[in-house]
Amino acid sequence: MSVAPDTLHQTMRTTGGDMPSQGTVLAALTVVMPPHDGADEQVDWDAVRRAWGVCFPSDYIAFMSTYGAGGIDGALSVVLPEASMQPADSPDLGGMAAETANMRHMWESEGGPGEVDAGPDSVVAWGVSCGADILGWLTVDHDPNKWPVVVWERHGRPYWKIYDCGMAEFLRRLFAKGFDECPLSDASLWGEPSPHFVHWREERRRWESGVDPYTGEPDPYFGMKLGLRT
Repeated sequence: MSVAPDTLHQTMRTTGGDMPSQGTVLAALTVVMPPHDGADEQVDWDAVRRAWGVCFPSDYIAFMSTYGAGGIDGALSVVLPEASMQPADSPDLGGMAAETANMRHMWESEGGPGEVDAGPDSVVAWGVSCGADILGWLTVDHDPNKWPVVVWERHGRPYWKIYDCGMAEFLRRLFAKGFDECPLSDASLWGEPSPHFVHWREERRRWESGVDPYTGEPDPYFGMKLGLRT
Protein backbone atom coordinates (compact mmCIF):
# COMPACT_ATOMS: atom_id res chain seq x y z
CA MET A 1 0.00 0.00 0.00
CA SER A 2 1.29 3.46 -0.83
CA VAL A 3 0.09 7.03 -0.86
CA ALA A 4 1.45 10.20 -2.38
CA PRO A 5 2.61 12.08 0.76
CA ASP A 6 2.31 15.61 -0.64
CA THR A 7 -1.16 15.00 -2.00
CA LEU A 8 -2.43 13.33 1.14
CA HIS A 9 -0.96 16.09 3.34
CA GLN A 10 -2.68 18.73 1.20
CA THR A 11 -5.97 16.85 1.37
CA MET A 12 -5.84 16.56 5.15
CA ARG A 13 -4.81 20.17 5.60
CA THR A 14 -8.05 21.31 3.96
CA THR A 15 -10.14 19.36 6.49
CA GLY A 16 -8.85 20.64 9.79
CA GLY A 17 -5.17 21.26 10.67
CA ASP A 18 -2.17 19.44 12.10
CA MET A 19 -2.46 16.01 13.70
CA PRO A 20 -2.84 16.69 17.45
CA SER A 21 -0.80 15.04 20.19
CA GLN A 22 -2.24 11.69 21.29
CA GLY A 23 -1.31 12.34 24.92
CA THR A 24 -4.05 14.85 25.72
CA VAL A 25 -6.75 13.97 23.20
CA LEU A 26 -8.69 11.47 25.31
CA ALA A 27 -8.55 13.70 28.38
CA ALA A 28 -10.13 16.50 26.35
CA LEU A 29 -12.82 14.13 25.11
CA THR A 30 -13.72 12.91 28.61
CA VAL A 31 -14.41 16.51 29.65
CA VAL A 32 -17.07 16.75 26.96
CA MET A 33 -18.36 13.16 27.16
CA PRO A 34 -17.76 11.60 30.60
CA PRO A 35 -17.56 7.79 30.61
CA HIS A 36 -19.82 5.86 32.96
CA ASP A 37 -18.58 3.44 35.60
CA GLY A 38 -17.83 -0.11 34.52
CA ALA A 39 -17.42 0.71 30.84
CA ASP A 40 -13.92 -0.74 30.48
CA GLU A 41 -13.67 -3.14 27.53
CA GLN A 42 -11.34 -6.06 28.22
CA VAL A 43 -9.47 -6.49 24.94
CA ASP A 44 -6.67 -8.93 24.16
CA TRP A 45 -4.69 -6.46 22.07
CA ASP A 46 -1.99 -9.00 21.23
CA ALA A 47 -4.62 -11.27 19.70
CA VAL A 48 -6.21 -8.34 17.86
CA ARG A 49 -2.81 -7.28 16.51
CA ARG A 50 -2.05 -10.81 15.29
CA ALA A 51 -5.41 -11.08 13.56
CA TRP A 52 -5.20 -7.73 11.76
CA GLY A 53 -1.45 -7.63 11.22
CA VAL A 54 -1.14 -4.10 12.62
CA CYS A 55 -0.98 -2.32 15.94
CA PHE A 56 -3.81 0.09 16.69
CA PRO A 57 -3.71 3.80 17.55
CA SER A 58 -3.06 4.60 21.20
CA ASP A 59 -6.14 6.84 21.47
CA TYR A 60 -8.39 3.99 20.31
CA ILE A 61 -6.78 1.60 22.81
CA ALA A 62 -7.26 4.19 25.55
CA PHE A 63 -10.85 4.79 24.39
CA MET A 64 -11.61 1.09 24.84
CA SER A 65 -10.12 1.15 28.34
CA THR A 66 -12.06 4.29 29.29
CA TYR A 67 -15.36 3.86 27.45
CA GLY A 68 -15.43 0.49 25.72
CA ALA A 69 -17.49 -0.14 22.60
CA GLY A 70 -20.96 1.35 22.48
CA GLY A 71 -23.18 4.14 21.26
CA ILE A 72 -23.31 7.92 21.48
CA ASP A 73 -26.87 9.24 21.77
CA GLY A 74 -28.03 6.50 19.43
CA ALA A 75 -26.43 8.42 16.56
CA LEU A 76 -22.97 6.87 16.32
CA SER A 77 -21.49 3.56 17.43
CA VAL A 78 -17.83 2.92 18.19
CA VAL A 79 -17.33 -0.71 17.26
CA LEU A 80 -15.69 -3.51 19.18
CA PRO A 81 -12.20 -4.64 18.12
CA GLU A 82 -12.11 -8.35 17.36
CA ALA A 83 -9.37 -10.96 17.25
CA SER A 84 -10.63 -12.02 13.83
CA MET A 85 -11.09 -10.37 10.45
CA GLN A 86 -14.16 -12.54 9.85
CA PRO A 87 -17.45 -10.79 10.73
CA ALA A 88 -19.03 -12.29 13.85
CA ASP A 89 -22.47 -13.88 13.65
CA SER A 90 -23.92 -11.87 16.56
CA PRO A 91 -27.11 -9.80 16.93
CA ASP A 92 -25.63 -7.62 19.68
CA LEU A 93 -23.21 -5.23 18.05
CA GLY A 94 -21.67 -4.77 14.65
CA GLY A 95 -17.96 -5.24 15.20
CA MET A 96 -14.81 -4.04 13.51
CA ALA A 97 -14.66 -6.98 11.08
CA ALA A 98 -18.19 -6.47 9.75
CA GLU A 99 -17.88 -2.71 9.31
CA THR A 100 -14.42 -3.02 7.78
CA ALA A 101 -15.83 -5.50 5.27
CA ASN A 102 -18.58 -3.00 4.44
CA MET A 103 -16.10 -0.15 4.07
CA ARG A 104 -13.78 -2.15 1.84
CA HIS A 105 -16.74 -3.24 -0.29
CA MET A 106 -17.64 0.42 -0.84
CA TRP A 107 -14.06 1.11 -1.93
CA GLU A 108 -14.08 -1.86 -4.30
CA SER A 109 -17.46 -1.04 -5.84
CA GLU A 110 -17.24 2.77 -6.00
CA GLY A 111 -13.53 3.50 -5.76
CA GLY A 112 -11.68 5.06 -2.86
CA PRO A 113 -10.57 8.64 -2.17
CA GLY A 114 -9.29 10.13 -5.39
CA GLU A 115 -6.11 11.45 -3.77
CA VAL A 116 -5.00 8.10 -2.34
CA ASP A 117 -2.92 5.56 -4.25
CA ALA A 118 -3.92 2.54 -2.17
CA GLY A 119 -6.36 -0.35 -2.19
CA PRO A 120 -9.42 -1.29 -0.14
CA ASP A 121 -7.31 -3.13 2.42
CA SER A 122 -5.87 0.22 3.50
CA VAL A 123 -8.98 1.04 5.54
CA VAL A 124 -10.07 -0.37 8.91
CA ALA A 125 -13.39 0.70 10.40
CA TRP A 126 -13.91 1.92 13.96
CA GLY A 127 -17.42 3.33 13.84
CA VAL A 128 -20.74 3.63 12.05
CA SER A 129 -23.37 6.37 12.17
CA CYS A 130 -27.15 6.20 12.23
CA GLY A 131 -26.99 7.66 8.73
CA ALA A 132 -25.09 4.54 7.56
CA ASP A 133 -21.79 6.38 7.27
CA ILE A 134 -18.72 4.27 8.04
CA LEU A 135 -15.81 5.77 9.97
CA GLY A 136 -12.35 4.27 9.88
CA TRP A 137 -8.64 4.82 9.57
CA LEU A 138 -6.53 5.16 6.46
CA THR A 139 -3.70 2.82 7.48
CA VAL A 140 -1.02 3.99 5.05
CA ASP A 141 1.54 5.01 7.69
CA HIS A 142 3.66 2.53 9.62
CA ASP A 143 2.89 4.51 12.80
CA PRO A 144 -0.79 3.91 13.73
CA ASN A 145 -0.82 7.15 15.73
CA LYS A 146 -0.43 8.96 12.41
CA TRP A 147 -3.39 7.27 10.74
CA PRO A 148 -5.94 9.89 9.68
CA VAL A 149 -9.64 9.26 10.00
CA VAL A 150 -11.40 8.41 6.75
CA VAL A 151 -15.18 8.61 6.41
CA TRP A 152 -17.39 7.03 3.80
CA GLU A 153 -20.32 9.44 3.97
CA ARG A 154 -23.41 7.86 2.48
CA HIS A 155 -24.96 11.15 1.41
CA GLY A 156 -21.68 12.99 0.88
CA ARG A 157 -20.30 14.31 -2.38
CA PRO A 158 -17.65 13.05 -2.68
CA TYR A 159 -18.37 9.97 -0.60
CA TRP A 160 -14.87 9.74 0.85
CA LYS A 161 -13.26 12.36 3.06
CA ILE A 162 -10.01 12.28 5.03
CA TYR A 163 -9.54 14.09 8.36
CA ASP A 164 -6.17 14.97 9.88
CA CYS A 165 -6.80 13.52 13.34
CA GLY A 166 -7.30 10.28 15.24
CA MET A 167 -10.68 8.89 16.24
CA ALA A 168 -10.84 10.52 19.69
CA GLU A 169 -9.98 13.95 18.32
CA PHE A 170 -12.45 13.41 15.48
CA LEU A 171 -15.22 12.87 18.02
CA ARG A 172 -14.18 15.92 20.03
CA ARG A 173 -14.17 18.10 16.92
CA LEU A 174 -17.53 16.68 15.86
CA PHE A 175 -19.07 17.75 19.17
CA ALA A 176 -17.36 21.16 19.01
CA LYS A 177 -18.14 21.93 15.34
CA GLY A 178 -14.39 21.80 14.77
CA PHE A 179 -14.60 21.04 11.05
CA ASP A 180 -15.60 23.31 8.18
CA GLU A 181 -18.83 21.31 7.88
CA CYS A 182 -20.48 18.32 9.51
CA PRO A 183 -18.49 15.23 8.49
CA LEU A 184 -21.49 12.88 8.76
CA SER A 185 -24.75 12.47 6.85
CA ASP A 186 -26.72 12.85 10.09
CA ALA A 187 -26.04 16.05 12.08
CA SER A 188 -27.44 14.84 15.43
CA LEU A 189 -24.01 15.08 17.12
CA TRP A 190 -22.76 18.14 15.23
CA GLY A 191 -22.10 20.77 17.89
CA GLU A 192 -23.63 18.60 20.62
CA PRO A 193 -22.37 20.10 23.94
CA SER A 194 -23.27 17.14 26.16
CA PRO A 195 -23.09 13.85 24.24
CA HIS A 196 -23.90 10.66 26.16
CA PHE A 197 -21.95 7.45 25.68
CA VAL A 198 -23.49 4.14 26.70
CA HIS A 199 -21.50 0.90 26.72
CA TRP A 200 -23.07 -1.76 24.52
CA ARG A 201 -23.77 -4.12 27.44
CA GLU A 202 -25.47 -1.35 29.39
CA GLU A 203 -27.36 -0.30 26.29
CA ARG A 204 -28.67 -3.84 25.87
CA ARG A 205 -29.56 -4.09 29.57
CA ARG A 206 -31.59 -0.86 29.38
CA TRP A 207 -33.42 -1.96 26.23
CA GLU A 208 -34.26 -5.28 27.85
CA SER A 209 -35.63 -3.48 30.91
CA GLY A 210 -37.98 -1.41 28.74
CA VAL A 211 -36.05 1.87 28.92
CA ASP A 212 -34.58 3.94 26.11
CA PRO A 213 -30.81 3.80 26.80
CA TYR A 214 -30.25 7.46 25.96
CA THR A 215 -33.36 9.30 27.13
CA GLY A 216 -34.25 7.18 30.15
CA GLU A 217 -37.87 7.24 28.98
CA PRO A 218 -39.98 4.06 28.75
CA ASP A 219 -39.65 2.29 25.43
CA PRO A 220 -43.15 2.34 23.85
CA TYR A 221 -42.34 -0.78 21.80
CA PHE A 222 -41.03 -2.82 24.74
CA GLY A 223 -43.94 -5.29 24.90
CA MET A 224 -44.03 -5.74 21.15
CA LYS A 225 -40.30 -6.55 21.10
CA LEU A 226 -40.71 -9.13 23.81
CA GLY A 227 -43.53 -10.68 21.85
CA LEU A 228 -41.37 -11.00 18.77
CA ARG A 229 -38.64 -12.74 20.76
CA THR A 230 -41.03 -15.39 22.10
